[in-house]
Amino acid sequence: MINNLKKIIVTGLLLVSTHLNAAPLVYEGTQGIGKGKHIVFLANDHEYRSEETNLVLAKILAKHHGFKCTVLFGIDENGHILPGAKDVPHLEVLKDADMFVFYARFMNLPEEQAQLIADYLERGGPIVGMRTSTHCFNGQEGKWSILNYDYKGEDYDGGLGKQVFGNTWDKVNGQSHYGENHRESGIYTPVDAAKSHPIMTGIDSFFAYNGAYKSQPPADATPLVEVQVLNTFEKSDNINTKKPKVNAGWTRDHYMAPSGDKKEARVFYTSIGASEDFLDEKSRRFVVNATLWCMGMEDKITDDLKVDIVGGFYPSAYFTSSLYREGVKPSDLAAFDSSIMPEDAPFHGVDKAKAAKVIKMRPKLLEMVQKLHPNVDLDKPVQKK
Repeated sequence: MINNLKKIIVTGLLLVSTHLNAAPLVYEGTQGIGKGKHIVFLANDHEYRSEETNLVLAKILAKHHGFKCTVLFGIDENGHILPGAKDVPHLEVLKDADMFVFYARFMNLPEEQAQLIADYLERGGPIVGMRTSTHCFNGQEGKWSILNYDYKGEDYDGGLGKQVFGNTWDKVNGQSHYGENHRESGIYTPVDAAKSHPIMTGIDSFFAYNGAYKSQPPADATPLVEVQVLNTFEKSDNINTKKPKVNAGWTRDHYMAPSGDKKEARVFYTSIGASEDFLDEKSRRFVVNATLWCMGMEDKITDDLKVDIVGGFYPSAYFTSSLYREGVKPSDLAAFDSSIMPEDAPFHGVDKAKAAKVIKMRPKLLEMVQKLHPNVDLDKPVQKK
């Protein structure tokens, strides 16, 4: 019993130490349309570099428009950002959030952290979800197993993704891959009925590198954009005629909280969101506009709303559990002029065969990897163990 008690104490002390070393990243806006309002961003997916996507958005909304933006990440035991981690410290900041930008994939969190996300939903706060947020929880046990993407109970069928955003990962009844990652990108255009929607202000089309999802919006949604899959990874006119346009983003005016209560609140979801997608100015504008709309600030949306990237930015490639930047603490990103991510931060898993192939598709990324990892031969990568 004494040994078990010691383990509990040591584990608790390590957790406290980790959380102290990973204070929430806060960008304080000073003036603009968002002054006095607080947006919380959650970034914790294994693949699409939400830790970069959310940083781009947070800096834009804070620096250009005056919002207070708090960015939370999955964190490892050393206080470093770890995509898909089982620990997201400081979710208690949601208690005073005016807006929640949510971006996660297959999370499995401590019960008290899942509770804080549920509490935000129970008070009916507005929410933006990107890409993998439809399948944001997986393997959650106990009380919060209802949040899992594959939860089948009638009380919260499809988990948080389906009940809040309107879809879950389900090839037959929900969402699945439509364009092939790293081979087929997409052009996104407004659906005819949405061309005058505030979110589409200043947007005629945009390009995104991610492989498209085949999404099936819920019946109560307002469709916004659809995607045409290309036969190329880079932007081109080479359309994949075998894949007709499918929906890629919508709004809702309500969602179901975990308690089963219907909440009247604005919701936005889009299947874009890989960090590389935000190289396109109108892709950034799309999500910035949506965030303002969810907050009831559509009167502040203009076609020249500033969405310039703040600080240096060349995105890491999206790839499952690899190619993220290692050894980065939230505090390393605190300055507005800091790069997303630090230019000297090494890439994880560059020596894996599939990762090497992805790197060599991207000339700028290849140059960065060769500089940071001079001893790695990308022509002779090791096989994944």
